[in-house]
Amino acid sequence: MNDINVYLMDLSFEDNTSGVNRYLSIMTHYLKRDKNIHVYHIKLLAGRSVLFYREKETENYTEVVVPLPQQIKEIISERYWFQKYNEQVFSLIRHLFENKLNRIIHIHTLNLIALASYIDSQLPCKIITHLHCIPWKDEYNKNEKRFNHLYSVYYSSKDTDNRKELFFTNNCEWESYTTPDQIICVTQCAKQFLQRIMDVPNERIRIISNGINDLGNNIECNRKSHSNTFQCLFVGALIESKGILYILQALRKVRERGYQVCLIAAGNYSYSTYKQITDEYKDLQVNLLGRISFEELQSYYMNSDIGIIASLQEQCSYVAIEMSMFGLTIITTAVDGLDEMFTDGVNALKVNTRFSKVFGLSVD
Repeated sequence: MNDINVYLMDLSFEDNTSGVNRYLSIMTHYLKRDKNIHVYHIKLLAGRSVLFYREKETENYTEVVVPLPQQIKEIISERYWFQKYNEQVFSLIRHLFENKLNRIIHIHTLNLIALASYIDSQLPCKIITHLHCIPWKDEYNKNEKRFNHLYSVYYSSKDTDNRKELFFTNNCEWESYTTPDQIICVTQCAKQFLQRIMDVPNERIRIISNGINDLGNNIECNRKSHSNTFQCLFVGALIESKGILYILQALRKVRERGYQVCLIAAGNYSYSTYKQITDEYKDLQVNLLGRISFEELQSYYMNSDIGIIASLQEQCSYVAIEMSMFGLTIITTAVDGLDEMFTDGVNALKVNTRFSKVFGLSVD
């Protein structure tokens, strides 16, 4: 029997790859090497092909896939029905917890705190919340007006006392901060949010930055060998908070000055985004790759001239780490964790953001 049983739990979508997915793949890879730890990766997954419960066990590692309901967003927003779903999930995975010692539930999606708490009530465990992102900052993609109001309150107002409720984004968030035995943050600014707004005691917070083995010394890069065109690389979902439109506007200015430049964009995009880019920026060379594997992505890391990160909110970005690992010159916005990761003029060129109560947050 293993000395420690670690239950990694996340909620994700089959057709999307995020920094959390990247983190978990690296974490499980190294945890499996420790013979004293058995890792249970419990994936609550949504997708057309995810119809049945699946369980696969190898030495020191068990991977479990639990289908999410089709109306998952509606169910999460209804506390009663989400609890009923959690009870069903526990009935499927209960055997993984029974007759085990030193059970640690490590959640990577805040919505799963209700499931973790329910399991703990049946079979006592230690619980860790992993705060990969600051929830209210994702409002930029959902409700930009609310995001700008919260941004103004957080950064412009000295009086943030008794403002907890203002920053909550869903029913589970407060429980994710108060229930766990420990909270792991990936940046200093996330810890400051927990302490300043949510009053989480310092002793319950740990900062553990994201990391990856540096393969740079073993990589042969081919910069400047592809053509006379300067190749820029963007990696991530093509959404507003990632700043894709600011990148295109900047590249247009570069091209107007007579330089040959192209943009390679790797990441999911919607049809409306595709139409906007192809209609409004047809004068630019833009290659939309869509979602590609990390193996395919490596060739772009090795062959591009610069990596561009134009995010308006970001924590300890795996894209930034991977670009650095492959020796790419990086241009990045000086926001949140990106500002902590890079030093201007040393390992990146940092571009400031600006905030207006009228126009909101934007890239300079």
